[in-house]
Amino acid sequence: MPVRDLNVARKFYCEVLGGEVVMEPEWDRHRDGLSVGAHLDFQLFNSDGHLNAFWQPWGQPAPDQMFPHRAFSVPDAARLDQIADRLERAGVPHVLVTPREAADGASVSVSLYFRDPDMNQLEVHCGAYPFRAGITVGTFDPSAQYYRWADWRAAVAEGGAPRERPGARVPRVRR
Repeated sequence: MPVRDLNVARKFYCEVLGGEVVMEPEWDRHRDGLSVGAHLDFQLFNSDGHLNAFWQPWGQPAPDQMFPHRAFSVPDAARLDQIADRLERAGVPHVLVTPREAADGASVSVSLYFRDPDMNQLEVHCGAYPFRAGITVGTFDPSAQYYRWADWRAAVAEGGAPRERPGARVPRVRR
């Protein structure tokens, strides 16, 4: 998954989603000219949820782009509600969606859609969730999930993207 700053990704995936970093970037290889990139590997939601965040300061997804996206599953409604609460507290727009209408309390399949600060689309699916008011039925406007990357960048320490060296050909990170 492309990200502009690995420290922004670390803040989002660890502090908001409760993930754990299982592999740190190798900035020395980048600084020595042996690699053009670096990445963080995260363990998310359960033992099957794994994500690689690659430092890439160019070519981020557009806010109205739904695919490709990364999808994860959680075993129950309580876990999905925990994730939605964490997103809410962090000010991350999200949408809970089911394919069809149902009676209140009936068990339905739902997906929680949201974006990381770099606008990468994410989905957390739950196969059995009680239908209630507030769940979007059918499709939704993905641009409703937009929020400012710069607000997240301002909240983290330097070091999640390399600094330019004089004469080096490193793409500039836009903030």
